[in-house]
Amino acid sequence: MTRDFKGPGEGTPDVELVAQLLREQATPLAGLPLVLSSTEGSSNWVFRLGQELAVRLPRSPDYAQDLETEVSWLPRIAAATTTPTPELVLTGKPSALFPRPWAVVTWLPGERPRDLQAEDQRALAADLGAFLEELHRVDVDGVPVGPEHWGYRCDEPVTEQVDAWAKEAAEGLSDLFDPGAVNEAWRRVRDVPARTTTPCLVHTDLSEENLLVNDAGRLAGVIDFGSVGVGDPAVDLLYAWSLFDPPARATLRESAGADETTWLRARAYAFVGPGLLSLLHYRAAMPRRAARLTRLVRSIAAEVGVDLDVP
Repeated sequence: MTRDFKGPGEGTPDVELVAQLLREQATPLAGLPLVLSSTEGSSNWVFRLGQELAVRLPRSPDYAQDLETEVSWLPRIAAATTTPTPELVLTGKPSALFPRPWAVVTWLPGERPRDLQAEDQRALAADLGAFLEELHRVDVDGVPVGPEHWGYRCDEPVTEQVDAWAKEAAEGLSDLFDPGAVNEAWRRVRDVPARTTTPCLVHTDLSEENLLVNDAGRLAGVIDFGSVGVGDPAVDLLYAWSLFDPPARATLRESAGADETTWLRARAYAFVGPGLLSLLHYRAAMPRRAARLTRLVRSIAAEVGVDLDVP
């Protein structure tokens, strides 16, 4: 987790620093209760401001651009989708207190979708698919498209670089999975056609951390649009294999309107990207995430008839 504050104290921003930022740049909000949120992500420090707002501060210069991207897109996304998404309240400027832009957005109520029963999984899958169907129709005229802007986003056939990542991860996770079985599963999922659909607006990180559900298990909100961009809709389906069982995955695919080649591209890149590589990197530091990623890898391997257990 990146921690590159380089401001007063040179460490994690504390409540008093954020309160001072508000006093200087957002005076009407400065009197609200402020607390570091337990739901903070790896890109931003998040402080709960009162009951209805949140302050987001990029953890490093690399994430400042993500925040600016999020700020620019939130109004357009909110106008085009029925699922609740954060609303921008104000943007803070870099200062001596904090050297990067920051933002205040609305706080969305809800909980992470953990340990859902089969019926709740299918309901959430239907809701998420409906959100994606709306998101992927947002007008993106004039927005840059392509790998030079968004890195590997499932847009092209699998490259030798992705093959190398799969091999590296198979070796690095040899105590968890049989490397030979990992390589065989990868062989069975890797050969997928390039994207033929029109590039569309994509969230790019629809993992459990960025979804909220209500008490009834329905989708209550989608958060963290810092990586939003234009590309292949397959990238928004990568976490289907960690979130859902097979019937719910089928519901998601139908609700999102994903064709077969889009689904197969999502499966291939999910196996390596948010699957093997992320598991390799986050296994020790983030055990809860590692458990979900393990499920993702095993689910995809099982789908193509491969048992990953170490002999």
